[in-house]
Amino acid sequence: MKIVLALLRTLLAILIYLSCVPSFGQDSPAKIKVYLLGTFHFGATSDPGKTPFPDLFSAKRQNELDQIAGHISSANVSKIFVEYNYTRQSLLDSLGKLFVKGELKDSARARNEIYQIAYRCVRKNPRIAVVATDRQTDLPAYKLEDYENTHAEGSYGGEFFKTPYLFRKPQKKLRESTLKDYYLQINSKYNRQLSQSDFLHYALMYGDKSDFTGEEFTLSWYDRNLRIFTNILRNLNPATDPAIVVLYGSSHTAILRQFFENHARFEIVELESLFTP
Repeated sequence: MKIVLALLRTLLAILIYLSCVPSFGQDSPAKIKVYLLGTFHFGATSDPGKTPFPDLFSAKRQNELDQIAGHISSANVSKIFVEYNYTRQSLLDSLGKLFVKGELKDSARARNEIYQIAYRCVRKNPRIAVVATDRQTDLPAYKLEDYENTHAEGSYGGEFFKTPYLFRKPQKKLRESTLKDYYLQINSKYNRQLSQSDFLHYALMYGDKSDFTGEEFTLSWYDRNLRIFTNILRNLNPATDPAIVVLYGSSHTAILRQFFENHARFEIVELESLFTP
């Protein structure tokens, strides 16, 4: 009998101990949902692959933008992080307020995805905050040019880099697509890889042995985007930010995706889910 009572006391002690120790699942905080809305730039840009958007202010395109903003504003999104220098948040706030009120009369400024998408969402849901997180750095393309000027064409890169161009799939033009379908296209895995091929393939052919000219160029691209990612983290509160949108040029979101995917506090939600009613 004494042995049975001793066993019962031991079992009771174990149960009490286990009830006081939180489980792994209880310790794991909820993940922040991330919608990576890689975009093209609606207005003036030095991007050689610029997408023309002449009918931005047409009724058709404005209606499509309203639909996109509606999906975002109803997705429990608390913040939209945008490609605007983080030191100019106050200017962004003042221009954003004008847009929300319908008082941003400067058409050059209004021709910007930050206002046409992010602040359009604020019109629908004033609780959404638009946060500037960009940290611009120069890509040292001159290093690649200098390397070309001092090396004979075809003398560098090795056999791996002589493979045929990998991206030959036909792409629909914006004028042929709805805005939603165009966004799904430029945010596809195929287009993510295409946008990074200059950095992860062609740039890396510059150099040999102890010369890492191309790698240094690509490193500067990672540096800029890692600074953007850092600024996003600095402006997050897991207790009040259940879901966020990252509205950046699609070449940025392609690389930012790597950082979010490998961070345990985030869950990437594909745009198909966001755009599905």
